[in-house]
Amino acid sequence: MGFISKIFPNKLWTKSFTFWWLISLATILLFDLFWMFQTTFRAFGYLTFWPILFLNATIMTLPSLFSRNGIWNLFVLLIADTLFISNLMYCNTYYNAIPLQSYFIAGNLSDFGASVADSFRWYYVFLPILSLLAFIIYSLSKFRNCIKPSLLHYCGLILVLFLLTWVADLPFGGSFARIGMMKDNAYEASSVSTVYSIPGFLAYDLHKSTMEITQKEEKEVGEWLKFHRQLTGKLSEDSTSQNFQNRKNLILILCESLESWPIGKIVEGKEITPELNRLIADSATFFAPNVVSQVGPGRSIDGQLLILAGMLPMKNNVYAYETEGNQFYTLPKALKMRGTHSYLISCDKPYVWNQTRVARAFGIDTLIQASDFYNDEPVGGHKRLSDGGLMKQSIEKMRKGEIWPEGEPGFLIWVTYSGHNPFKLPDKLRRINFEGDYPEIIRNYMTTANYTDHAIGMLIDYLRSRSDWEETMVVITGDHEGLASYRNEAIQNPATANIVDPGQHTPLIIINSPLAERYEGEMGEVDIYSTLLDLMKLSDYEWKGMGLSVVNPGFPGVAIGSTGNIEGNINEVPEEILDHLVKARDISDIILRFDLLKENEYVNE
Repeated sequence: MGFISKIFPNKLWTKSFTFWWLISLATILLFDLFWMFQTTFRAFGYLTFWPILFLNATIMTLPSLFSRNGIWNLFVLLIADTLFISNLMYCNTYYNAIPLQSYFIAGNLSDFGASVADSFRWYYVFLPILSLLAFIIYSLSKFRNCIKPSLLHYCGLILVLFLLTWVADLPFGGSFARIGMMKDNAYEASSVSTVYSIPGFLAYDLHKSTMEITQKEEKEVGEWLKFHRQLTGKLSEDSTSQNFQNRKNLILILCESLESWPIGKIVEGKEITPELNRLIADSATFFAPNVVSQVGPGRSIDGQLLILAGMLPMKNNVYAYETEGNQFYTLPKALKMRGTHSYLISCDKPYVWNQTRVARAFGIDTLIQASDFYNDEPVGGHKRLSDGGLMKQSIEKMRKGEIWPEGEPGFLIWVTYSGHNPFKLPDKLRRINFEGDYPEIIRNYMTTANYTDHAIGMLIDYLRSRSDWEETMVVITGDHEGLASYRNEAIQNPATANIVDPGQHTPLIIINSPLAERYEGEMGEVDIYSTLLDLMKLSDYEWKGMGLSVVNPGFPGVAIGSTGNIEGNINEVPEEILDHLVKARDISDIILRFDLLKENEYVNE
């Protein structure tokens, strides 16, 4: 008993302190279990997990040292509940905790209320329920009559737990080094938030943001880019891109959450995407159905980075807020050298994803957004203009010469909106209905995909009527996959198992392409940039991107997904090339964090 009393001295472990410590511990464990249920249960196997768990429970019990009425303990628990639930909701889409910087841009969520609400799970309510029940039980008990715990013993316990954490991570070079190793491992990355807790995850984010580039990182970037130039040159030796017929205009339709699986599908005798099916059947269309989604924390805006700048997203931050002042080399800038005027057309507000500053950094000349349209067909929780309304009004503006007058070399980017999760359309906009016993989210997704398909058809019909159609190439793709955590539910449901793709694929459809074929292999979103450089005969542009052109005969047919998953002909690709592609995300993160493309040595040979 003497030994036990030294470890758990009565001066600290009063009934009040012990009660709130156990409730704090239960709260953290409940969060951990919810998180692991969504990701992996690996965290329990890490030695560091346990001292950090006890350390966080002890820190959360701090109010017991100064107040015995329990209200401040409840306040701390409710703050923790809010933090935990927010991160669990974020994890449902990104399989990661909320990056530090994203807390400062939380206002951006006001435009995605429906998507945010859809990421909530009913069992999350057990967190605040536990806190409220604990307060009620404590208020009815006599715990509040106990003496206050000893601050000296409390500080001693904190110190011991810190030392145990330090010792546990010492073999790995310390906690930050260990977190870095975990983040670089596809199977361990999602466990950082449970092993080291949300505060630990944020502390690492802050640590990374204050770091300066090391000689090792500079060397890694230099060697990676050198190998990439050699690889690009080798793969393009047999390319026929120089023989392609020149296209003066480039149209990019960036569809929100558009996946490949609805294309060509007939459900209950109905084509989900009849317009896209018609376009794919055209003899002048290039079609790649297996583009692996590669977005990161920036989700939609990361799609623009991948496709317009040929770079992979940051690992823990959103480049649109962190690096919008960087030097970028992009398709709009490449085309500007030909005298091409670029437009970005969207029904979003300018502040969403910091689009105005990103567009400026990417060299886009004209930004046309929400205030430039009449919102006559609102959709979504924040009533943005529907895809049909966006296309109809865009066509009218083009007919009037307000956008892209005929004869002007143009690069136009449409960013659609209707495909936002949870994919619900007003009844009056629905063009198709399904009677089968499908999960609601899949039924809604198919209905919305059909609506966006119709809107795209309207735009293509107008473009075909223009005198400059023969000089215009149209690219249709998705900014990222759309189903997120609902994919597992869909592929396990007998009604949709043969409908939904188990992989995260968006389509690449290129109409009026100088190379018309169907490519069935895997490619990444970052490869679209390099492919468009070739098809538009911009291969001499100084920044070749971090992907590879799929129209080159030697294209490896491999892509690294958003979670580090390797897709494609793994066994047929040389190990050095596969290793090169796996490292690309880390290299892009370093380039973005330190704005390395402002130095010519990283751009040119």
